Amino acid sequence: MTSIDTRTVITAVFRHLFRYAYTPDETAELIETVLTEPPLPICEIYVWDRPCRSIRDEDGPAFPEAGRLRIACPADQPWAALNYINPAAPDGALVDSYNPTTTDETPALLFDPEGDLWFPASASLPLDQARQAIAEYCRTGQRPTCVQWQPGQWY
Repeated sequence: MTSIDTRTVITAVFRHLFRYAYTPDETAELIETVLTEPPLPICEIYVWDRPCRSIRDEDGPAFPEAGRLRIACPADQPWAALNYINPAAPDGALVDSYNPTTTDETPALLFDPEGDLWFPASASLPLDQARQAIAEYCRTGQRPTCVQWQPGQWY
């Protein structure tokens, strides 16, 4: 009988800093880093059968064609906003998280500091909800179903 290695590698990219998780424990630790001690307030997470590679790597960049989860999570706020993109997804190739209970106190979070692009405040989720969504994405590689979504504006 032939066995196939179906391991999944989680890659978190904080601009040019790449962090990897290969086991469920490492994935849980990486999620906590993203939400509570991020090296930068914005990261992208990829779920693939191998680690993603930077443009600085000898073999050049390598990223999966499907799915990416972008997370904005400033270390000084109890909020995170999510952006999911999958060009092959029939149910919305570009979406942002949606919080139906936002108030005037819910902050808009930065999507891209270089372009001064912002998530709408309606995309900001409490950290526990964001944690559940990120964990689901890391398990499935698919758009999380445990949170609501709205049309996204930025790639």
